[in-house]
Amino acid sequence: MREKENFLLPSAIKPEVVVTDIAFAEGPAAADDGYIYFVNYKRLGTIGRYFPGGSPEVWAETGGQANGLKYDPRGFIVVADFGGQRITRFSLKTRKMEIITSEYEGSPYLGPNDLCLDPHGDIVFTDPTGSSIDNPIGSIYKIKTAKDGLAKTVIRLDNKLAFPNGLAFHPDGSKLYLAESGTNRLLSYSVDEDGLLSDKKIVMQFPTDTLDGISFDQFSNLWIARWTNGTIDVVDISVGSLIKSYKLGERVTNMCWLNGYLYVTIAGNGTIVRIPVWQ
Repeated sequence: MREKENFLLPSAIKPEVVVTDIAFAEGPAAADDGYIYFVNYKRLGTIGRYFPGGSPEVWAETGGQANGLKYDPRGFIVVADFGGQRITRFSLKTRKMEIITSEYEGSPYLGPNDLCLDPHGDIVFTDPTGSSIDNPIGSIYKIKTAKDGLAKTVIRLDNKLAFPNGLAFHPDGSKLYLAESGTNRLLSYSVDEDGLLSDKKIVMQFPTDTLDGISFDQFSNLWIARWTNGTIDVVDISVGSLIKSYKLGERVTNMCWLNGYLYVTIAGNGTIVRIPVWQ
């Protein structure tokens, strides 16, 4: 394995547009079938998919309006459906939708935004809709899942957040990182053996440029989509410093990795671009 060397990051990038005609570009997720799944292809409320070198297609209808997606290795695309105020999943084989959770302690969610899987395979998601720096009512939840991936219990991991947005676990599973968009802060939490959070810290304070989706690369650098700034920023989380900033366009929302390429959703022009990072 190569040692982590930040000079391996490209000094400049040449984004290639691979998908157009997205009503609101968000939620890319790479699955084991080789496809990139994403939301709102052609119109709001859909899930699209794209195989590199092929043509995109509408793959499923959510019945709500999805935002974040993640691939569950049990064979599902898990969906943060803020329009439907729920977390759902779609079978890759049958495209059948199942609701995983739609309420916490009898109350509906505000509107889930993004999600990830923890080292146990449990689903962790942000629920920010309507929250802000003046109204910090956003939360992070953990869905403890059964072997089939459906919910056993739901736990609130943190609350009183100002639009909690993108989130990602460190590759070693020891910490959870969160983009709190309402405060423009990158936060970290320590994760215990049960998947519970503690020791919340501010890793970086950004200017007034909203943080959106986040993702780690193979060298544990954190890549951050910055909505207002129109960039993807690369951060060394060990010291809380900016390594690189790549300009992509208006309203950069999220990203995923596949075969050394970074696939980025850009809401400003309704596209997905592909960036050769580790080529």
